[in-house]
Amino acid sequence: MKGEEKEALSLDTNSLAVIRTLLANERTFLAWCRTALGLLGFGFVLEKVGLYMRHFLPDANPLMSKDLGLLSLFALFSGMLVLVGAAFRFFSIEKQVGAKLGRMTPFPEVLVLIAVAIVLIISVFSGKMIFN
Repeated sequence: MKGEEKEALSLDTNSLAVIRTLLANERTFLAWCRTALGLLGFGFVLEKVGLYMRHFLPDANPLMSKDLGLLSLFALFSGMLVLVGAAFRFFSIEKQVGAKLGRMTPFPEVLVLIAVAIVLIISVFSGKMIFN
C-alpha cells in the first residue's frame, strides 16, 4: 500500500499536466462526436419529413420538399465533416502530447469512430434500399 502511495506521489507537475491534457482531449473528441451525431440525426429527420411531405401531402409546394432535401444533405455532410475533423484533431493532439508520456494507444476512440462510421454506412444503404 505504501509503495502505491509513493508511486502516485512521485508524479511531477509536468506529467500531471500532460495527463490532464490527454483527458481533456478525449472529452473534447467525444463532445465533437456527439455534435456530429446530432447533425446526422437532424439530417435524417429532415429527409424523413421531406419523404412524408412527398407521399402524404401531394398538394404541398414541391420547392419546399426540394429545400428540405438540400438542407438534410447539408446536415448529413456537415455531420460527417465534423466527425472527420474531430478525429483529425484528436489524433494530432494525441500524437503530440501522448508521445511525451509514452502513451500512444487511442484504442477506445478509434472504436467510437469506427462504430459511428458503420452506423452511417448501414443507415445510408438501408435508406436507399427501402425508399428507392
